[in-house]
Amino acid sequence: MSTLWDLLRRTARRRPDDLAYIYPAEGLQFTWAEVAERAERLAGGLAEAGVAAGDRVATLFADGPLHNEAIFALARLGAVRVGLNYRYSPGEIDSLLSHSGVGYGLCSDDFAPLVAQSSPGFINCGDAAADYGELTAMIDAGQPSALPPIEVTEADLSNICYTTGSTGAPKGALWTHRNVTHALAHTAMDAEMRSDDIWLHCLPGAGVPGLLGIWHVVLGWTNVVLPAFTPRDCLDAISQHAVTATVWVPTMLGAVLDAQEAAPADCSSLRKVVYGSAPTTPAMIRRTLATFADTEIEQWYGSTEGAGGWFTRLSHADHLRAMAGDEHLLRSCGRPMHHVELETAGPGGETLAPGEQGEIRVRSASVMAGYLDAPELTAETLRGGWLHTGDLGYVDSEGYAYLVDRKQFMIITGGYNVYPVEVENALAEHPAVADVCVFGVPDDRWGEAVHALVVLRDGHSATPAELIDFSRETLATFKVPKAVELRSELLKGPTGKVLKREHKAEYWPA
Repeated sequence: MSTLWDLLRRTARRRPDDLAYIYPAEGLQFTWAEVAERAERLAGGLAEAGVAAGDRVATLFADGPLHNEAIFALARLGAVRVGLNYRYSPGEIDSLLSHSGVGYGLCSDDFAPLVAQSSPGFINCGDAAADYGELTAMIDAGQPSALPPIEVTEADLSNICYTTGSTGAPKGALWTHRNVTHALAHTAMDAEMRSDDIWLHCLPGAGVPGLLGIWHVVLGWTNVVLPAFTPRDCLDAISQHAVTATVWVPTMLGAVLDAQEAAPADCSSLRKVVYGSAPTTPAMIRRTLATFADTEIEQWYGSTEGAGGWFTRLSHADHLRAMAGDEHLLRSCGRPMHHVELETAGPGGETLAPGEQGEIRVRSASVMAGYLDAPELTAETLRGGWLHTGDLGYVDSEGYAYLVDRKQFMIITGGYNVYPVEVENALAEHPAVADVCVFGVPDDRWGEAVHALVVLRDGHSATPAELIDFSRETLATFKVPKAVELRSELLKGPTGKVLKREHKAEYWPA
């Protein structure tokens, strides 16, 4: 049986002098022994403040030392972390605090205005890096050696992780220690990570990405952590710290490619680039392979409900096979990872044959325990022992999974079903297109009409008519957008995922 604290304790014992974290922005770095000591001292300080096993503790700071140490410290106490994203509004944060039943909160100076009127009150944590503010005195007063034995099992809750809201109101996924440790260990194994890797972490860590800030604990490699994402900071970190692997969501990947093409950095150390969190177009994949020619590229597909335990992996070998002629594989999210069972299900819950389209469902020890205070939704989502993802897709005869789209975004136009991702992929092939979002809008004649929002790449131009004509080359007539609207940017959630629901709502009556 293992908890997150067990993993840290064992890694610190096995690799005490190996470098665990590099924080370039703060000029800090810590070994595994130092991380374990700092986390236990933090646990002592939180215990001094009254935090006990089972308490729910909100954290609100950028990625950095305190962000990662708090995850381990709360695991040491058996407390439950509720990660808050600093991109949320005060009202959204208050809603999550109320829903999750938080009893304690930790917040850095930068984001104190977001919780100034919140209940419970938040402990001031300085810059959450070199200075821990009010928390420093508590840490100094707490005695880790005096911490009572706390029995925390893998069945206990470790996190309440809220979904990003791209499919509706945020929901609190309940992650046990077993969910999280299973997800971390098996993803690292399947992705062929190594103990001598140097991982670049630059995703906002309130939700699922936070696990990538600590997942190196399973093998003890080094994490280089940036407080926020910028393309140039990423390239500088890769060059200066010999980063070997990283993950970017598609919008980040596109920005990094632009920056690398404009002013190339030395990325010769980079052996693996992972993309995921949202569909990535074949055009983007080809561009990545061209820009980072000596780097492996792979895709992971997962969800918050899987405790960040990514369900499938499209390997680098799969990408090379696609480039050699089997280009259809670029539309796949890969085969199930070895710790996951994945299949498609029909309307009656029946397992579908290869090639038949239905809802993607998975089974794994990484699948959440349920949604907080939502028994009916939990029962529906986890019915029959499977996590029903809400993604439509199919599995081919070789076991590769293909996502068609989210069920609620399917467009029915003139009696035909159109999946936005297919239209998005077609438009993304145009060299001027940087970002695209497709959805249905009300139409008196067709019921719904295919509508596209497009962001153009810097220095490129294209008219809506040109883009519509371009899409006709690969799309059936009923799939061609009735309108293309040029935008300077698209709305995105905390992880960089395009908020299609919000854009679609602009065109539909309340």
